[in-house]
Amino acid sequence: MSSGKRSLTALLLLALTALLVVYGVDTLRLAGERDKKIAVVLKTTDFRSEYWRTVREGMELAAKELDVDIEITGPLSDTDSDGQIRMIGEALAKKPDAFVLGATDPLRLEDAVRDVKRSGAKLILIDADVPGGQPLSLVATDHAEAGRIAGKSMISPLEKTTFQVAVLGDRTRTPAQHERLRGLEEAFAETPVVDYVGMHEFGGQEDDAYVRTGMLLDQFPDLRGIVGLNEQATVGAAKAIKERGLSGRVKLVSFDSSIYEIKLLEEGTLQATVVQKPFNMGYLAIESAARALRGVKLDPRLSIEAHVITKDNLYTQGNQELLFPLVD
Repeated sequence: MSSGKRSLTALLLLALTALLVVYGVDTLRLAGERDKKIAVVLKTTDFRSEYWRTVREGMELAAKELDVDIEITGPLSDTDSDGQIRMIGEALAKKPDAFVLGATDPLRLEDAVRDVKRSGAKLILIDADVPGGQPLSLVATDHAEAGRIAGKSMISPLEKTTFQVAVLGDRTRTPAQHERLRGLEEAFAETPVVDYVGMHEFGGQEDDAYVRTGMLLDQFPDLRGIVGLNEQATVGAAKAIKERGLSGRVKLVSFDSSIYEIKLLEEGTLQATVVQKPFNMGYLAIESAARALRGVKLDPRLSIEAHVITKDNLYTQGNQELLFPLVD
């Protein structure tokens, strides 16, 4: 064999050896990841909660595609903080390598999150931050920006006359609602024609919102816009608006995308809704946990953008996929 052929053969053998080494390292790394467990405790596992059901679907697809082991639990009620704290303890007893949490009440969950940190599990928070949590990453919607978007969608740029607007929110004042309200008020302050008559609280149920909206319409006969900070506010307000024959005259803007809100959009009672992307949030949370287990440094915050849906763009392919994500 000539010296040229011997050199070529040696180079090929060297390249093959390097390839086998890299393949072996990757195989070991992937095998190691499959052995690691990710615990997930959601705000609720109630199947009637479209938002959290969609978050879960995103997580399950990510786990399947990334070949990681996840176990998902959560209380049946999104206000059951005691139940969620108990479930966090039960999940920690199984010694997970990573922990993904969507907190019911961030203030009530402080001690439980410290327990997660002390366990050594890689912590990823979703939907809302927890004081003192210091997660490797927070995957959440920018609710203040969503509020600004909602405020701007209420008023036409061509509007020249005074436009009286109220906001309807429940008494729980969740962090998401607080941030949405802040964004709304910033948008209203930047719009000269808006006469903002304040945020008005209701008891938290759809019927309470219906009664409160009736009171608002009596108190402010020139009211031309209502923003519902959550689904209950929106559905209750819509009932009162329809009952008085004010659909279209009193504009209604909401957040999220329940089947009831979509029906209200279709019939014209609801003019716009600002939707989150819960499927993306769930997927990115598990992807972040898997990356953390590989030692990858994470972005401290992954902000999921919100999106405005109206009757005019409701049936576009992109918005239909956003509202009804399909999972094989």
